[in-house]
Amino acid sequence: MPNTQVSVDEERLGLSNSEMFRIVGEEEKVLKRVQRTLEAKEHRRSPSGIDYDAELIALRDQIMEARLEDIPPLVEEMERLQQVAARRAQVAEGHVDLASPYFGRLVLEEGKGRREVLIGKGTYLDSRTGIRIVDWRDAPVSRIYYRYEEGDDYEENFGGRDVLGEVVVRRSLSIAEGALRRIGSPQGTFVRALEGGWQELGPTSLKLRGGQGLALRPEAHHRPAKLGGVGGGGREDRHLPEITALIDPRQFDLITRPTSGLVVIQGGAGSGKTTIGLHRMAYLNFQDPARFRADRMLIVVFNEALVRYIDRVLPALGVQGVGVTTYERWAQRLRIAQLPTLGHHYHDDTPAVVVRLKKHPAMLPMLEGAVKRLVAHFEHDLLSRRESWRAQGATEAFLAGIAEHWRAPNHAPLPRLMHLRSWVLARVAELPASVRHELERLLDEGRRLFSDPIALWADLFTDRAALEAEVQKLAPGAFRAEEWQEIHAWCGRRIPYLLNWVEERRLRDQDDDAEDGAEAERGVDGQEEAPEEGKLDREDDALLLRLCQEMRGGLKRRKEFLMYEHVFVDEAQDLSPVELAVVLGTLSAQKSVTLAGDVAQRVMLDNGFSDWRGVLSDLGMNSVEVEPLRLSYRSTAEILSFASEVLGDQIQRSAAEATRQGAPVECFAFTHSGEAVAFLSEALRELMQQEPMASVAVIARYPEQAALYYRGLQTGEVPYLRHIADQDFPFRPGVDVTDVRQVKGLEFDYVVLVDVSASVYPDDLESRHLLHIAATRAAHQLWVTTSTKPSTLLPKSLRNTAL
Repeated sequence: MPNTQVSVDEERLGLSNSEMFRIVGEEEKVLKRVQRTLEAKEHRRSPSGIDYDAELIALRDQIMEARLEDIPPLVEEMERLQQVAARRAQVAEGHVDLASPYFGRLVLEEGKGRREVLIGKGTYLDSRTGIRIVDWRDAPVSRIYYRYEEGDDYEENFGGRDVLGEVVVRRSLSIAEGALRRIGSPQGTFVRALEGGWQELGPTSLKLRGGQGLALRPEAHHRPAKLGGVGGGGREDRHLPEITALIDPRQFDLITRPTSGLVVIQGGAGSGKTTIGLHRMAYLNFQDPARFRADRMLIVVFNEALVRYIDRVLPALGVQGVGVTTYERWAQRLRIAQLPTLGHHYHDDTPAVVVRLKKHPAMLPMLEGAVKRLVAHFEHDLLSRRESWRAQGATEAFLAGIAEHWRAPNHAPLPRLMHLRSWVLARVAELPASVRHELERLLDEGRRLFSDPIALWADLFTDRAALEAEVQKLAPGAFRAEEWQEIHAWCGRRIPYLLNWVEERRLRDQDDDAEDGAEAERGVDGQEEAPEEGKLDREDDALLLRLCQEMRGGLKRRKEFLMYEHVFVDEAQDLSPVELAVVLGTLSAQKSVTLAGDVAQRVMLDNGFSDWRGVLSDLGMNSVEVEPLRLSYRSTAEILSFASEVLGDQIQRSAAEATRQGAPVECFAFTHSGEAVAFLSEALRELMQQEPMASVAVIARYPEQAALYYRGLQTGEVPYLRHIADQDFPFRPGVDVTDVRQVKGLEFDYVVLVDVSASVYPDDLESRHLLHIAATRAAHQLWVTTSTKPSTLLPKSLRNTAL
């Protein structure tokens, strides 16, 4: 390996630490060498001007025509040219970005020699200069970067060969616009200052190793009653970290799992779940681009803010065109495509108990059982007529064939019926007319029956006695008598109205002549009134889609069944078992899927997702292992400790461990919200002056509270202030004022939780989860304010010491 020691003008770099001086000098020399080589490759030509390919072809032609005694020297010349061409072709080129050619550097000692390997997003191997840039997604040696630390001995198998060695140097690097910006090493983290010098970050500075890398975090700890750092020392590095360089060994193992099967990841806030899911998709796409095409993969996230964020991240990972959507939007679009007669509108006042029923785990086996009963009824009706058809002259072979073709294995009832119908129609000529007419009528009736999930869904939720009995059998005691009364009052009115509206619209569409149609209703002013459109509950989309899958064999996209090769579901804990089953039902036979979530971060508490084991059992996946992530890279130990105490002992929670210490969580008590706004206005003005690149979230529980605080802080002239009410986060530095349901999955440098009072956050399950989610959005520092009696969910020590 070339000597990497270099003399650098210490005064120019502003270095006083000899170790930092040595490391920076080494890395700058390596980068310059790589840049010179990459720039030269664009202009490199054979010095002799020889076209080796043309010369080899000419020699081949001469050999074919030469006399026997002239062949040996011609063959010798061909071999010489091949060797020269091979040496000149010892550069394997992929796409390497000159502005950011690599993000990791290894020096490995194997046997008696050393070699340098650079980890990047493309491949460039040049034996002449000794430069080896390898793609993290493909090169086996990248496993060493992700699995071992500097000084570790390693043993890996590369291409069937066992390789032993030692990691002499392992560094993560940030190179932007062709310049070295950050060096991460066991000896310290060094960043380039704004004026061009270098400085070492303090020992408590964050070293990102996962998560989304969204927040820009300052270095210094913060004094009590002081939000933000002094002087913005840690803000010198304005460049986002190279996420791929910071994946830890556990995350790398999950990313590079085999292409088939289900990967379930349980991890606390900031543990890198989203990073794993996105990098796994990039990895699969790179390994098998023909199978894992962008249009054959899907990402399902919790909210629109994450949709926009991931839309920006995926292209940077080398994957273009993957569908990113929320489950709600995806399900609505599919339901309208499968069942367009039901319209586009939804109730916005569905009772909570109805939501809980329609998301209950019992719905999955209940839907399956309803379809099985429908199939059994049709099968009995079909096969019980064989004796009558025999008497009318049908052959034994034909009667046996009916049962054989109907009972085709592993098919939904509608495809089975169409298979049987095709077989019957091919034998029409050999059937007695009476048998043919009766069988055709029965098959047509079956086709209507199995094509219509709407009728089965309506029957399920309007038959009061049957619905109660079925749910009671599957989930005894899940609903009280008064809850059943509310359920039936809602479903018994809304569903018949919807079906009537659908039928009336069908009749109106068939007859455009108003005189031939039903008489229009008129209001008191004599104007014609259109009937109010029938509406669904949002939860009905999943139920209807699941029935489509059970009855029709899948969901159609144009003329083909919708089928994905890989699906990544983020925040899976906020989907019900039925919703997850619908997603899994769109997978190809290999069932390649990644589910990521954290039970402690549930927002949808009525969705039947109590724990991973129970949900996987509901989905028939008892043997699937849940992969826990133990480290949290986003929040400090102080923030995680606060969030854990908020959850309480009775709440199942992840055993997340922080990777760094930070400022203490502080609580400020005020007599009213106006006083809190004045205090925060001053603190936020000062923060944004000192750290204009900081990201801050002021989080209320309810949208109305957020609007109130926004107006107050606007009056307080807080700069870079934004009100976020509809997931419209710009992902830019500044102060976002919003409510807790908007921030799921996001992160900020600083978080201020406002009005954390007993009346706003009472001691109940929903309040605990929401407060936990809001707190864990903070990467560096967390403040809490109250304007009345503090919530009992706050740690007692914090309530007692509120400033």
